[in-house]
Amino acid sequence: MTSDSVYEPTNTTKVAMPRLVLGVDGGGSKTAALLASLDENGQLTILGRGIGGPSNLRLAGKEQSLQSLDKAVNEALMDADVEGKDLHCAVLALAGSTSPGVKEDVSNWARKRKLSSHVEIVPDIDPVLAIGTDSKPAAALIVGTGSVAVGIDAAGNTIMRGGWGHWFGDKGSGFYLGYKALAAVAEASDEIGPETTLSELVLAALGTTDPRSILTEVSASGDTRREVAALAPIVLHAAAANDSVARRIVISAVNEAVKLVSAVSKALEFESPYPLALAGGVACRNQYFREGLISELNKLEPPPAIITLVDEPVKGCLNIAREKLNSSGLVDGMDAY
Repeated sequence: MTSDSVYEPTNTTKVAMPRLVLGVDGGGSKTAALLASLDENGQLTILGRGIGGPSNLRLAGKEQSLQSLDKAVNEALMDADVEGKDLHCAVLALAGSTSPGVKEDVSNWARKRKLSSHVEIVPDIDPVLAIGTDSKPAAALIVGTGSVAVGIDAAGNTIMRGGWGHWFGDKGSGFYLGYKALAAVAEASDEIGPETTLSELVLAALGTTDPRSILTEVSASGDTRREVAALAPIVLHAAAANDSVARRIVISAVNEAVKLVSAVSKALEFESPYPLALAGGVACRNQYFREGLISELNKLEPPPAIITLVDEPVKGCLNIAREKLNSSGLVDGMDAY
């Protein structure tokens, strides 16, 4: 791997070396990191990848989150064989980064490990918007462990809806699906709610036969939110198999997610169809949920003009890094990634 410096051959012709940029996408379940080179023409080439655990400081805690960031970043640097090299820009898109103190904690972590000469910390929805849409106005929706939507109007004004966390938010998310499933199992056990195949499926997934031990099982790891959200695929499977209780839960989740997009559209006064970027494990990796979601989104007024699946949002962090370097005058010729 070449150095980041500019060297002078014997003919005195200056040749710019590719710059190194880092993108990190951290959420409630995992952290993904990409290390890429950026040449003088604005071309990004991915050199290394890394994966860590949850890095939402607000929910996973500072210690766990910073460990996850370290793991993902270290793996990406090792994979690219650029350990010890200077990074020109690092963009960290983290769930919960708008909460007080989070940016300070992450900035201190980045400074301590000398991550890069230029570090940007942005909400996790930003790279989804950056890679999934190429015009304004536009909107983006994440439905994963949590849920959040953001929009940008023609003038560049942005607004966020959702993203409140699981205690009183995350409507329509993986956590929402798991929470509703656990409630349905509890009601069926108490014989105050309808029978559902979710009872057998959920108890089997938790490794118990006693509904009264559910709370113990989902809190055993110390990350109850993550364990509850991990039940989402079971709910989606049961709904696709026509379990009436599971179907009602999924329909409710879809409607809640659509509300977020509708709220963004109304707040920014979208008057015509707009591009929508869609991300998150629940939305991108489950066809049953996604088809229901898209069907309801198309009923909005105005509806999305085109819906783009963003299955790897961390690539949007690299786009943002490129824009940052370009705006600082360090890189010319920003071709589309």
